[in-house]
Amino acid sequence: MPDAFPRSPAGGRLTLLFDADDTLWDNNVHFERAIEAWLDVVAGFGWTPESARAELDRIEEANFSTGGVGTSAFALHLRLAAQAIVPADRLPGALGRIEAIVGAMPRGAVTVFADVVATLDALGERHTLGLVTRGDPAEQWAKIDASGLRGRFAHIAVVEQKMPGTYRELVARWGLEPGATVMIGNSPRSDILPARAAGLWAVLVSHATTWALELAEVDPGDDGVAHVGNFAELLGLFGAPMPSPLPRSISGK
Repeated sequence: MPDAFPRSPAGGRLTLLFDADDTLWDNNVHFERAIEAWLDVVAGFGWTPESARAELDRIEEANFSTGGVGTSAFALHLRLAAQAIVPADRLPGALGRIEAIVGAMPRGAVTVFADVVATLDALGERHTLGLVTRGDPAEQWAKIDASGLRGRFAHIAVVEQKMPGTYRELVARWGLEPGATVMIGNSPRSDILPARAAGLWAVLVSHATTWALELAEVDPGDDGVAHVGNFAELLGLFGAPMPSPLPRSISGK
Protein backbone atom coordinates (compact mmCIF):
# COMPACT_ATOMS: atom_id res chain seq x y z
CA MET A 1 0.00 0.00 0.00
CA PRO A 2 1.21 3.51 -0.67
CA ASP A 3 2.51 5.38 2.36
CA ALA A 4 2.47 8.98 1.08
CA PHE A 5 -0.17 11.07 -0.60
CA PRO A 6 -0.57 9.98 -4.24
CA ARG A 7 1.33 12.10 -6.75
CA SER A 8 1.59 11.28 -10.43
CA PRO A 9 4.64 11.93 -12.62
CA ALA A 10 2.51 14.56 -14.41
CA GLY A 11 2.84 16.83 -11.39
CA GLY A 12 0.09 15.89 -8.98
CA ARG A 13 -2.80 15.14 -11.34
CA LEU A 14 -4.74 12.23 -9.89
CA THR A 15 -7.49 9.99 -11.18
CA LEU A 16 -10.51 10.26 -8.90
CA LEU A 17 -12.96 7.38 -9.30
CA PHE A 18 -16.46 7.94 -7.94
CA ASP A 19 -19.20 5.60 -6.88
CA ALA A 20 -22.65 6.70 -8.12
CA ASP A 21 -25.59 5.44 -6.01
CA ASP A 22 -25.75 7.21 -2.63
CA THR A 23 -22.55 9.08 -3.45
CA LEU A 24 -23.71 11.30 -6.33
CA TRP A 25 -27.47 10.81 -5.87
CA ASP A 26 -29.98 9.15 -3.54
CA ASN A 27 -30.67 5.47 -4.16
CA ASN A 28 -31.09 3.28 -1.09
CA VAL A 29 -33.85 5.47 0.33
CA HIS A 30 -36.15 4.24 -2.47
CA PHE A 31 -35.46 0.63 -1.53
CA GLU A 32 -36.05 1.33 2.16
CA ARG A 33 -39.45 2.85 1.36
CA ALA A 34 -40.32 -0.20 -0.70
CA ILE A 35 -39.29 -2.46 2.19
CA GLU A 36 -41.59 -0.56 4.54
CA ALA A 37 -44.47 -1.25 2.15
CA TRP A 38 -43.38 -4.89 1.83
CA LEU A 39 -43.45 -5.29 5.61
CA ASP A 40 -47.12 -4.34 5.51
CA VAL A 41 -47.71 -7.05 2.89
CA VAL A 42 -46.11 -9.80 5.00
CA ALA A 43 -47.54 -8.62 8.33
CA GLY A 44 -49.99 -10.79 10.25
CA PHE A 45 -48.46 -14.19 9.57
CA GLY A 46 -46.63 -14.72 12.85
CA TRP A 47 -43.45 -12.82 12.01
CA THR A 48 -42.45 -9.59 13.70
CA PRO A 49 -41.29 -6.74 11.44
CA GLU A 50 -37.77 -7.31 12.76
CA SER A 51 -37.77 -11.02 11.97
CA ALA A 52 -39.26 -10.42 8.52
CA ARG A 53 -36.60 -7.82 7.76
CA ALA A 54 -33.92 -10.20 9.04
CA GLU A 55 -35.17 -12.86 6.60
CA LEU A 56 -34.99 -10.38 3.73
CA ASP A 57 -31.50 -9.32 4.79
CA ARG A 58 -30.44 -12.97 4.95
CA ILE A 59 -31.61 -13.56 1.39
CA GLU A 60 -29.97 -10.39 0.10
CA GLU A 61 -26.69 -11.24 1.82
CA ALA A 62 -26.77 -14.75 0.35
CA ASN A 63 -27.14 -13.24 -3.13
CA PHE A 64 -24.91 -10.20 -2.64
CA SER A 65 -22.01 -11.55 -4.68
CA THR A 66 -23.92 -13.77 -7.09
CA GLY A 67 -27.46 -12.50 -7.58
CA GLY A 68 -26.73 -8.97 -8.66
CA VAL A 69 -28.16 -5.69 -7.45
CA GLY A 70 -30.78 -3.36 -8.83
CA THR A 71 -34.54 -3.28 -8.94
CA SER A 72 -35.04 -6.67 -10.61
CA ALA A 73 -32.78 -8.46 -8.12
CA PHE A 74 -34.50 -6.61 -5.28
CA ALA A 75 -37.92 -7.74 -6.53
CA LEU A 76 -36.71 -11.34 -6.56
CA HIS A 77 -35.46 -11.03 -2.99
CA LEU A 78 -38.78 -9.58 -1.83
CA ARG A 79 -40.63 -12.50 -3.44
CA LEU A 80 -38.30 -15.11 -1.95
CA ALA A 81 -38.63 -13.63 1.52
CA ALA A 82 -42.41 -13.46 1.16
CA GLN A 83 -42.51 -17.13 0.21
CA ALA A 84 -40.86 -17.97 3.53
CA ILE A 85 -43.38 -15.91 5.50
CA VAL A 86 -46.77 -15.91 3.76
CA PRO A 87 -48.95 -19.06 3.74
CA ALA A 88 -49.35 -20.66 0.33
CA ASP A 89 -53.03 -19.80 0.02
CA ARG A 90 -52.30 -16.11 0.59
CA LEU A 91 -49.11 -15.95 -1.42
CA PRO A 92 -50.56 -15.04 -4.86
CA GLY A 93 -52.18 -11.92 -3.48
CA ALA A 94 -49.03 -10.97 -1.62
CA LEU A 95 -46.91 -11.41 -4.74
CA GLY A 96 -49.27 -9.18 -6.68
CA ARG A 97 -48.89 -6.43 -4.10
CA ILE A 98 -45.11 -6.84 -4.15
CA GLU A 99 -45.10 -6.45 -7.93
CA ALA A 100 -47.02 -3.20 -7.55
CA ILE A 101 -44.59 -1.93 -4.91
CA VAL A 102 -41.59 -2.60 -7.12
CA GLY A 103 -43.35 -1.17 -10.15
CA ALA A 104 -43.82 2.13 -8.34
CA MET A 105 -40.09 2.49 -7.62
CA PRO A 106 -38.26 5.10 -9.70
CA ARG A 107 -36.05 3.65 -12.41
CA GLY A 108 -33.61 5.76 -14.33
CA ALA A 109 -34.59 8.98 -12.57
CA VAL A 110 -32.20 10.57 -10.09
CA THR A 111 -31.85 13.73 -8.08
CA VAL A 112 -28.20 14.70 -7.86
CA PHE A 113 -27.07 15.74 -4.38
CA ALA A 114 -26.43 19.40 -3.70
CA ASP A 115 -22.83 20.49 -4.37
CA VAL A 116 -22.05 17.47 -6.55
CA VAL A 117 -22.02 19.36 -9.84
CA ALA A 118 -19.96 22.28 -8.55
CA THR A 119 -17.56 19.96 -6.73
CA LEU A 120 -17.03 17.72 -9.76
CA ASP A 121 -16.45 20.75 -11.97
CA ALA A 122 -13.83 22.12 -9.58
CA LEU A 123 -12.11 18.75 -9.16
CA GLY A 124 -12.17 18.16 -12.90
CA GLU A 125 -9.98 21.22 -13.43
CA ARG A 126 -7.16 19.58 -11.46
CA HIS A 127 -7.74 15.85 -11.84
CA THR A 128 -9.08 13.17 -14.17
CA LEU A 129 -12.50 11.93 -13.09
CA GLY A 130 -13.96 8.45 -13.48
CA LEU A 131 -17.15 6.65 -12.46
CA VAL A 132 -17.35 3.07 -11.18
CA THR A 133 -20.85 1.89 -10.35
CA ARG A 134 -22.31 -1.51 -9.57
CA GLY A 135 -25.75 -2.65 -10.64
CA ASP A 136 -28.04 -3.58 -13.49
CA PRO A 137 -26.36 -2.10 -16.58
CA ALA A 138 -29.55 -0.74 -18.15
CA GLU A 139 -30.63 0.91 -14.89
CA GLN A 140 -27.22 2.34 -14.12
CA TRP A 141 -26.65 3.78 -17.57
CA ALA A 142 -30.14 5.30 -17.49
CA LYS A 143 -29.33 6.96 -14.17
CA ILE A 144 -25.96 8.19 -15.43
CA ASP A 145 -27.63 9.78 -18.45
CA ALA A 146 -30.47 11.24 -16.38
CA SER A 147 -28.00 12.79 -13.94
CA GLY A 148 -26.46 14.99 -16.60
CA LEU A 149 -23.01 14.12 -15.24
CA ARG A 150 -21.81 11.71 -17.90
CA GLY A 151 -19.68 14.21 -19.79
CA ARG A 152 -17.67 15.05 -16.69
CA PHE A 153 -16.06 11.59 -16.53
CA ALA A 154 -13.17 10.43 -18.68
CA HIS A 155 -13.77 6.83 -17.60
CA ILE A 156 -17.06 5.06 -16.81
CA ALA A 157 -17.65 1.43 -15.88
CA VAL A 158 -20.80 -0.38 -14.79
CA VAL A 159 -19.64 -3.56 -13.07
CA GLU A 160 -21.29 -6.66 -11.62
CA GLN A 161 -19.11 -6.69 -8.51
CA LYS A 162 -16.69 -4.39 -6.77
CA MET A 163 -13.89 -6.69 -5.74
CA PRO A 164 -10.12 -6.08 -5.59
CA GLY A 165 -9.84 -7.74 -8.97
CA THR A 166 -12.43 -5.37 -10.40
CA TYR A 167 -10.33 -2.36 -9.49
CA ARG A 168 -7.13 -3.97 -10.73
CA GLU A 169 -8.77 -4.72 -14.07
CA LEU A 170 -10.07 -1.16 -14.45
CA VAL A 171 -6.68 0.33 -13.54
CA ALA A 172 -5.06 -1.84 -16.21
CA ARG A 173 -7.78 -1.15 -18.79
CA TRP A 174 -7.58 2.60 -18.35
CA GLY A 175 -3.80 2.76 -18.00
CA LEU A 176 -3.87 4.22 -14.50
CA GLU A 177 -1.28 4.22 -11.74
CA PRO A 178 -2.68 2.65 -8.55
CA GLY A 179 -0.67 5.03 -6.39
CA ALA A 180 -2.19 8.03 -8.19
CA THR A 181 -5.76 6.73 -8.19
CA VAL A 182 -8.40 7.33 -5.51
CA MET A 183 -11.74 5.55 -5.11
CA ILE A 184 -14.45 7.74 -3.56
CA GLY A 185 -17.76 6.43 -2.28
CA ASN A 186 -20.15 5.80 0.59
CA SER A 187 -19.74 2.02 0.84
CA PRO A 188 -16.94 0.56 2.95
CA ARG A 189 -17.66 -2.91 1.59
CA SER A 190 -17.69 -2.08 -2.13
CA ASP A 191 -15.83 1.21 -2.51
CA ILE A 192 -13.22 1.40 0.23
CA LEU A 193 -11.95 -2.03 1.28
CA PRO A 194 -11.57 -3.63 -2.17
CA ALA A 195 -10.00 -0.48 -3.61
CA ARG A 196 -7.45 -0.44 -0.79
CA ALA A 197 -6.76 -4.14 -1.36
CA ALA A 198 -6.05 -3.29 -5.00
CA GLY A 199 -3.49 -0.66 -3.96
CA LEU A 200 -5.65 2.43 -4.53
CA TRP A 201 -6.29 5.29 -2.15
CA ALA A 202 -9.85 5.75 -0.91
CA VAL A 203 -12.18 8.36 0.52
CA LEU A 204 -15.29 7.38 2.47
CA VAL A 205 -18.13 9.87 2.01
CA SER A 206 -20.63 9.79 4.86
CA HIS A 207 -24.22 9.00 3.89
CA ALA A 208 -27.10 8.57 6.33
CA THR A 209 -28.95 5.82 4.46
CA THR A 210 -26.17 3.58 3.18
CA TRP A 211 -27.49 0.05 2.60
CA ALA A 212 -26.76 -2.08 5.67
CA LEU A 213 -25.13 -4.78 3.55
CA GLU A 214 -22.61 -2.22 2.28
CA LEU A 215 -21.34 -1.43 5.76
CA ALA A 216 -18.05 -2.88 6.99
CA GLU A 217 -15.31 -2.02 9.44
CA VAL A 218 -12.64 0.28 8.07
CA ASP A 219 -9.28 0.08 9.81
CA PRO A 220 -8.98 3.36 11.75
CA GLY A 221 -5.22 3.10 11.45
CA ASP A 222 -5.22 2.99 7.65
CA ASP A 223 -3.78 6.32 6.55
CA GLY A 224 -4.71 5.47 2.98
CA VAL A 225 -8.38 6.14 3.75
CA ALA A 226 -9.77 9.62 4.30
CA HIS A 227 -13.24 10.38 5.67
CA VAL A 228 -15.43 13.32 4.68
CA GLY A 229 -18.81 14.33 6.03
CA ASN A 230 -20.24 15.46 2.70
CA PHE A 231 -19.35 15.62 -0.98
CA ALA A 232 -18.22 19.24 -1.01
CA GLU A 233 -15.55 18.46 1.58
CA LEU A 234 -13.65 16.63 -1.16
CA LEU A 235 -12.41 20.04 -2.24
CA GLY A 236 -10.48 20.21 1.00
CA LEU A 237 -8.60 17.10 -0.03
CA PHE A 238 -8.20 17.56 -3.77
CA GLY A 239 -9.20 21.08 -4.72
CA ALA A 240 -6.30 22.89 -3.05
CA PRO A 241 -2.57 22.12 -3.00
CA MET A 242 -2.42 18.54 -1.83
CA PRO A 243 -1.14 17.62 1.63
CA SER A 244 1.16 14.74 2.49
CA PRO A 245 0.38 12.32 3.94
CA LEU A 246 -3.33 11.92 3.22
CA PRO A 247 -5.26 13.07 6.32
CA ARG A 248 -7.55 10.55 7.91
CA SER A 249 -10.27 13.20 8.11
CA ILE A 250 -10.27 16.75 6.88
CA SER A 251 -12.11 17.74 10.05
CA GLY A 252 -9.23 16.41 12.15
CA LYS A 253 -11.23 13.56 13.72
